[in-house]
Amino acid sequence: MQDNPASIVGNRLRVARRQRGWTQARLAREAKVARESIYRIEHGRMPFGDTAMRLCDVLGFDRAELSLDIRETDAIHLHPSSTFLRDRRKALDLTLAEVAMAAGVSAATLSRFERGSERSQALASHDAEGRATELVNQGLAEILQFASIDELTKFWKSGYL
Repeated sequence: MQDNPASIVGNRLRVARRQRGWTQARLAREAKVARESIYRIEHGRMPFGDTAMRLCDVLGFDRAELSLDIRETDAIHLHPSSTFLRDRRKALDLTLAEVAMAAGVSAATLSRFERGSERSQALASHDAEGRATELVNQGLAEILQFASIDELTKFWKSGYL
């Protein structure tokens, strides 16, 4: 296997999966991703941010343990916290449309924000460089079941409460 970053990540995931005696199908079920995604990752495709986070959680890796900042197009590199909101929405079995309505934005705006490609003033405040610094939407906090915007922002930045 080559020493490129995607191959290293794939190899580490394969070894961890095999140590548990799991098939690719079992890992996919546990991480709630397609089995084909596991196959592709193990064969050298860099996982997207939300998939990488799920795999880290299921396999017991520290999220910082894998070098996931390789591809500039990957949301985990550009906007690592964005994927936490999408994962939370999915864990609560909420649709994009339901959360967008509660937040008072379009589903398209929320989708882009979750991917890290939207600078919505209705969802977050931003610094001079345009990076989101904290979330500001009470409706978003409520539908994602956070007690406050501060709690939502803490989760958004770290993935933990």
